[in-house]
Amino acid sequence: MNEDDEFIQIQTIRKVISKLAQMDDKLSPSEIAGETNRVIRDSPGVIDLYKDEKEVSHQHALNYQDDLRDLILKGRDRLEQGLKVSAAGNIIDIIHAIDYDLWEEVEKTVSQELQGGGLEAFRKGLNAAPHLLYLADNVGETIFDRVFIETLDIPVKYVVKSGPVLNDATLDYAVAAGLDQVAEVVETGSWAPGTVLSQTTPDFQKLFLESPLVLSKGQANYETMDERGDKVFFLLRTKCPVLSSRLDIPIGNLVLKQGLPLN
Repeated sequence: MNEDDEFIQIQTIRKVISKLAQMDDKLSPSEIAGETNRVIRDSPGVIDLYKDEKEVSHQHALNYQDDLRDLILKGRDRLEQGLKVSAAGNIIDIIHAIDYDLWEEVEKTVSQELQGGGLEAFRKGLNAAPHLLYLADNVGETIFDRVFIETLDIPVKYVVKSGPVLNDATLDYAVAAGLDQVAEVVETGSWAPGTVLSQTTPDFQKLFLESPLVLSKGQANYETMDERGDKVFFLLRTKCPVLSSRLDIPIGNLVLKQGLPLN
C-alpha cells in the first residue's frame, strides 16, 4: 500500500520476521502489532500507513451523523441504544468503507440484543462516577462515539493514541469528529494498538488509576485491558473466532462486558 519498490518490500518483510522471532510469546496480539507496525513505518519511512483508508472511513461515517442521532432516539432504553450505536461503529474496522452499505450494516447490527451482561452494572457506574474514561478505537468509529457521548449526563475524557497505528483514532481525527466539543480529549502517549499502560505517559497512567469507570472500545483495547479490574467495561463487536470463543459470544454480536475484579 505504501511502497512499490519490491526490494524494500522484501527487506521490510525480513525485518518484521526477525522482530517476531525475538518477541516474547506472552505479549498480546495488540502489543505484537504495535511492534511490527513500528518496523513497517521505519522501513519505507511512511508515518501513517493507513491515512487514505482513515480519510474514507471518517468521511463516510460523517455522512450518517444525524441519522445516528435519530437511531439513538428510537431506542426504548436510551443508554442501551446509545451503547449499541457506538459499538456498531466497530464495523468500520473490518471492511473497507466503500465496499459495503454502512447504514444497512448499522441498522442490522443495532437491532441485535446487547450481549455480555454488563449493561446494568455500567448504568450504575455512570450514576456514581465523577467522570467516564472512554478509550477510543478506530477512525470513523469516532463519529459513532460522539453521538453517544452527547446523550450522557456525565463528564467524559476521550482517550486517543499519540501517533498513527493501523486505523486507530488520534487527536486530529477526534477533533475532526467534534469530540472536543462533547468531551475532554486525552492522548495516551503511545503509538501502539489498544492501551498498553506500560507504554503510556505517567500522566495517563495516573488518570487511568484515578478513574472509577472506564469504557474500553474494540478488540485491541480488550486484549490489552482485560486484567485491569471490574471498573473497566468492554464495548465491541465480536469479529474473530478467538475472541468469540473467549467471550462465549458468536461472531457478529455487540458486547458490553464488565472486567473481572482484581485479586
